[in-house]
Amino acid sequence: MGFGAMRFPLNDVYDPTMINEPLATKMLHYAINHGINYVDTAYPYHRETSEIFLGRALKRSYRQKIYLATKMPVWRVQSKDDPQKYFDEQLKRLQTDHIDMYLLHSLGKSTWKRVKEHHVLKSLDKFLEAGKIRFAGFSYHDESPLFKKIVDAYPWTFCLIQLNYVDDHYQAGIEGLEYAHGKGLAVVIMEPLRGGKLANNVPNEVLDIIKRSQWAQTPAQFALRWVLNRPEVSCVLSGMSSLLQVEENVAFASNEHMNTLTHEEIRLYAQAKEFYLGRTKVNCTQCGYCIPCPQKIPISYILELYNDACMYDAVEESQWMYEVFVKPENRADRCTECGECEEKCPQNIPIMGVLKEAQRLLKEGD
Repeated sequence: MGFGAMRFPLNDVYDPTMINEPLATKMLHYAINHGINYVDTAYPYHRETSEIFLGRALKRSYRQKIYLATKMPVWRVQSKDDPQKYFDEQLKRLQTDHIDMYLLHSLGKSTWKRVKEHHVLKSLDKFLEAGKIRFAGFSYHDESPLFKKIVDAYPWTFCLIQLNYVDDHYQAGIEGLEYAHGKGLAVVIMEPLRGGKLANNVPNEVLDIIKRSQWAQTPAQFALRWVLNRPEVSCVLSGMSSLLQVEENVAFASNEHMNTLTHEEIRLYAQAKEFYLGRTKVNCTQCGYCIPCPQKIPISYILELYNDACMYDAVEESQWMYEVFVKPENRADRCTECGECEEKCPQNIPIMGVLKEAQRLLKEGD
């Protein structure tokens, strides 16, 4: 298990920069002292303060005890000199002279195009040759076919993909997991609990399914077990936000879970997935055809928040995400009903009406 440095506890719930540093440091040190040796952060996490906090928290011997992973903000790269600029800034933030695991962040169609246009892979070569990074990888947020092309495009050591028992065929999915593993890459998993949605406010119908398992386990353990069962998985990241979560996850991950699920157990996960998917409000595939919106509304992201609120009883979580990550001038109530998005949508979603529903739920709580 690795420690995801994106969900540290906050002093102000609506300000991600306000990390509760004494508690977050205690959590991090506990995790490292009890065997976690992979810490994953990125340039934008906690509105660009996660790396700075880690630089302070990992002083003295803690930096030497871990593999430190961070990510290049590829979407900001506008010239061949930018990779070096951001890398030097990250070294300074993290108070280190090298990065163990360096990833190109959130690769997809647009960012992969940027990687090629600005020769970012040559920068990776330079960092490796200079000993400034030990291993090169990438994180991925797009469809499976492009994932395979990226895997084959460079001698990566590892990759980071989203995977859980509901999102088993989402983005890279199991197909991508098996492909990357077959090509010799180590595969690190993010969102094993789907941002906590598979662990919190779990419906009684899913709790009943979990109770039919051969193990007495929490919903979080049920979800983690599914990922840890896969032999292709090298590391599972958890974005922990309390000391109790750290203690429970460390204890659970200390046991062996690979290849422990029977066919009967796997059927339970399929039933839980079917229940969640049955609560989907909008059949959005995140294809992105509706973007860009003339009003710069992040349509697919808002529909995802709306779906998550309904599927996982996560209204407060989605409201928080909406408040923190969507600027007021780009929210759903700024829709002018021009209809451009609906003309482009291959799923024929009545986007203009759904945006109104999403605004009511995410901002007003109706």
